[in-house]
Amino acid sequence: IVIGHEIYVLGGCINGELTTNVFVIDCLHNTFRFLPSMRVPRGCAAFGIVDGKIYVIGGYNKVDSLDNWVEVFDLEKQTWESFSGLCNEELYKITLKSVVMNEKIYIMDRRYSVVYDPRKSVWERDFILNTYWEVGSCVIDNMLYTFGFDCQKSVYRIRVYDPRVRVWSFVKGVENIPMMLKTQGSRMANHGGDLTILLNLDKSGGTEIWCIQVALERRGEHREIWGKVLWSNLVLTLKNSSTIVQCLDITI
Repeated sequence: IVIGHEIYVLGGCINGELTTNVFVIDCLHNTFRFLPSMRVPRGCAAFGIVDGKIYVIGGYNKVDSLDNWVEVFDLEKQTWESFSGLCNEELYKITLKSVVMNEKIYIMDRRYSVVYDPRKSVWERDFILNTYWEVGSCVIDNMLYTFGFDCQKSVYRIRVYDPRVRVWSFVKGVENIPMMLKTQGSRMANHGGDLTILLNLDKSGGTEIWCIQVALERRGEHREIWGKVLWSNLVLTLKNSSTIVQCLDITI
């Protein structure tokens, strides 16, 4: 999780074992510090910041102990709090993606998409969200943007999901970016309200990493979302095959 110039790392694996460790990477001062540990070890948990608190959900492989399924970290007090959130047993093992939109935490894996409202402690399924989301997605202005393959046109395109009406649509104006035709993976980030995309392209056994920055705006009577490419460029060339794991926007 990114907060300003800091990256919060919660849980994960050390030598193949889940950990309770929590630490912060300070990108402004090039330092890091440990925070109080979580109650239970977690990996691939869902995270969301609502009302100044980090909600850590799932990623804990002991479904018989539901009391620890949700933990809450108070950013101001820098302490963990108990939380009696209702457990959704369908997601207790693994989570591939989690985002916050409209103060609700959206949790997705390959089979399910669910929405958690921490203020009301209420879960609900979202069957539409699971249709097109990809791991490489991000939130801008409470809308989820994702980058995936359009089977009908055999091209990669940018989609956007409006959680208020639960509808997917295409971002217009950015259908013909050349490198989108041959990308093997991507990650996205919200950079000052613009959509920043890192593309992973295979090149004769090596890899090219391209970066594209897209400005977004609403147009017309139906308030359709249009994009305009501000710039695109090759930012890194590698001799070996590689995978983009994260795309994070840090404020320095």
